[in-house]
Amino acid sequence: MTDDERGGRARLGAELGARDAREAHDFEAVAAQLGMTLPSVEPRPEVKAAIFAQLDGLPQLPPVTAGALPETASPSRPAGERARLRWFQRPGAVLSAAAAAVLIFTGGSFFGNVLAGAAPDRQQASALVEINAAPDVRFQSSEVVGGGTVTLVWSVQLRQAALVTKGLPKLADDKVYELWYLRKGTAIPAGTMTDVDGDSTVWRVLTGEMAAGDAVGVTVEPQGGSNQPTTPPIVGIAS
Repeated sequence: MTDDERGGRARLGAELGARDAREAHDFEAVAAQLGMTLPSVEPRPEVKAAIFAQLDGLPQLPPVTAGALPETASPSRPAGERARLRWFQRPGAVLSAAAAAVLIFTGGSFFGNVLAGAAPDRQQASALVEINAAPDVRFQSSEVVGGGTVTLVWSVQLRQAALVTKGLPKLADDKVYELWYLRKGTAIPAGTMTDVDGDSTVWRVLTGEMAAGDAVGVTVEPQGGSNQPTTPPIVGIAS
């Protein structure tokens, strides 16, 4: 990595609110990993227009004389044009990086190591990007009894929600964290988190459909989960 590339990464991390160089590096790595898991997604017109406006200001590479190129080489493209081509070839990667950048901005703070931990499957990753790209996306964070924090990310329009956790205590092998929709006094199972190690960030898109006014809670349950909560919730977040 060149000095310019290191400087660019440091500046990006600072803009995103990373607290140190390691957080900035983790963000870059996770955004790239998430982008590789996603199918191509057609960006909204306003997103594409904003990015094109940024591309127009990129510096152009110096021209290369014909004699310096092999006969089979194609002409050099301006930096802006090459970037536009990359956008259309892999828009999913660009959108996923934007989603990772925006996802954990809650009250102006950045929860480091976004999306690290257990690698999500393709369906989960796609769902997370869709939630974050929804026009009505909302965020709410809370401290957890016993340590750690959680951030709820949801869209009533999509009827979907995701929970991003940081620093939850590691459980015994026969226990899991179970997620619940809390609706009119009823707890509805919404998936489990099994790869929590006490330090990294772990996230999951909740199963089932979210309704307007639902809260989301987390309990500690036997391995495999329960049909109804068997312990008091360690956190509950109203949507």
